[in-house]
Amino acid sequence: MTRARTVAGILLSFAMLLLLAAPSWADPFVDVTKSAGVGDKGRGKGIAWADVDGDGLLDIYVSNKGGDNRLYLNNGDGTFRDVTVEAGVQDAGFCMGSVFGDVNNDGKPDLYLAKGGRYEIEANRLLLNVSTPGHPKFIDVTEKAGVGCKEFTYGAAMGDYNRDGKLDIYCANYGVGAKNVLYRNDSEGDEIKFTDVTDEAGVGDRSWSWSAAFADVNGDGWPDIYVSNGRYPAGEPNRLYINNGDGTFRDATKESGLGDSNWALGTAFADADNDGDLDAYVSNYVGRNGFYLNDGQGIFTDISKETGTDSDGWGKGPTFADIDHDGDLDLYEGDCKFSNQLYRNLGGLHFVDVVKTYPFMMLETVRSKGAAFADFDGDGDMDLYVVNWEMANRLYRNDQNDSNWIKVEAVGTSYDDPSLPFRSTRDAIGAKVYLYESGTRNLVGMREVMTANGFCSQPPKEVHFGVDGTKTYDLEVWFPSGKKVVLTGLVPGKKYVVEE
Repeated sequence: MTRARTVAGILLSFAMLLLLAAPSWADPFVDVTKSAGVGDKGRGKGIAWADVDGDGLLDIYVSNKGGDNRLYLNNGDGTFRDVTVEAGVQDAGFCMGSVFGDVNNDGKPDLYLAKGGRYEIEANRLLLNVSTPGHPKFIDVTEKAGVGCKEFTYGAAMGDYNRDGKLDIYCANYGVGAKNVLYRNDSEGDEIKFTDVTDEAGVGDRSWSWSAAFADVNGDGWPDIYVSNGRYPAGEPNRLYINNGDGTFRDATKESGLGDSNWALGTAFADADNDGDLDAYVSNYVGRNGFYLNDGQGIFTDISKETGTDSDGWGKGPTFADIDHDGDLDLYEGDCKFSNQLYRNLGGLHFVDVVKTYPFMMLETVRSKGAAFADFDGDGDMDLYVVNWEMANRLYRNDQNDSNWIKVEAVGTSYDDPSLPFRSTRDAIGAKVYLYESGTRNLVGMREVMTANGFCSQPPKEVHFGVDGTKTYDLEVWFPSGKKVVLTGLVPGKKYVVEE
C-alpha cells in the first residue's frame, strides 16, 4: 500500500469516528487587545515572544516596516506597558522578521533586527540584552559582532547549526540576486563575534527569500535550514538544506518533496500527527497553501487537500498550538486577502475551520502578517498575537481554563564545557521534548525548541502540550549535546523546568 493511500485511509477512518463522537470544547477566545494595551497600529510585520527582563513573564516585540518597533513588557496582570524607548529598541527603520536568542549564554534573550526595504542603506542590528527584572535594556553591538548585513533581510532565524553551544544567525534575503547569509557565532567570553560562513556551508540561496527556520527534519540531531521563497507571479521553489554535521549542508529540496513552488512567505514546523517528527505547513501568497507530512526521515508527502487546509488566499502567518487541550495541534493562518483561518484539529489530521465562531478573529478587511501562540497570562492555555498592516494588532486570550496541559522549559548547561564534542546553548534551542503516557511508550507528541517559525514570527522557548488531566506522564528531553533527561510521573496543570 502506498503512503498516500495509507494517509487517506487514516483520515477517512478518523472522520467516520468523529461523526459518532463530537468532542466537547469551550468557546475560549476573547479579544483583550484594548485592555492589554498592545494594539499597535504600525506597518506591522513580525511578532517575537520572549521573557526579556527575566521576571518569568512573556513579553512582546513587534517589528514594523517603517515607524518605531514596539516592546511591550508584561505586567503580570493581563496588561503590558510600552517600554520601547526605555529599553533602547526604538528602531524607526524598516524591520521585518526580528528574532530573540541568547547569543552569549548569559540567560538573557538578545535581539537581532532584520532590516529590509532600503538596500545598502539600512543594516541589520544585534542588540545585547543587559536587562534586570522590571528594567529592560539593550545595547547595540552590531559593529563589533560583524552581523550588520545590508541586504534586504525579510526574516532572520537563530540556531546552533554546528552544535558548539553558541547560537548562529541565518538571514533570509529578498530581491534580485540577493544571497542569504549564515553567520557562525565565534564569541568568546564578553567578546561578541560572528563570521560569515555562507559559502563554505553551502546555504547561500539566491532566490527571493521571505523567511527561514532551523528545524531538524530528518531526526539526526543536526538542525537543518528551510527557506520560504517566492517571486511574483510564477512563484519559486522553497529550499531545504540538510545539515551534514561537518559545518556544511546539502540541497535536499527535490528528494524531500518539500520544494513547494508557489509564492511562499512562511512555513510553520510542528509534530502535527504526534508521531515524533516535524511536519510542515507552507503558507503561500500566490497558490494554495501546502501541508506536508514527514515520514521521520525528512521525506514529505503533500496532504493539503486531505486535511482541508489548502486555502487559496494570500497566505502569510501560520502558527500551531493545541488550543483546546485535546492532544492535537490546531492551526491559525493569517491571510492578506480573505478571512484568516482557525483550523481545529479534530484528530487524525482532520481539520475544520472554526474561525466564524469568533468573528473578531477573521480580520476580513485587514492585512494580517505574522502570528504566534503563547501563554502570556501563565494559566496554561495558548493565547494568540496577530500582527496587522496599518491596523491595530490583536491579542486573543484563551479562556479554556482547565488543567489539561503540561508546559516544559529546557535549560542548557553544557555551553561552556569545551571537553564535550557537542554542546547545548543555554536557551536549549534545538532541544526535542517528548511526552509519553506514564509507564508506556505511547507518545503524546514531540516539540522542538525553535526561534523563527512561520512568517516573521517567533514562539516562546517554553513548549506546551494538551493532555488528559486525569493521567500522569513521562518526559524525555534530548539536548543538542546528546544528553537525555528523563522525568516520570508528571502531573498535568504545571510547568516543568528541565536542566540539562
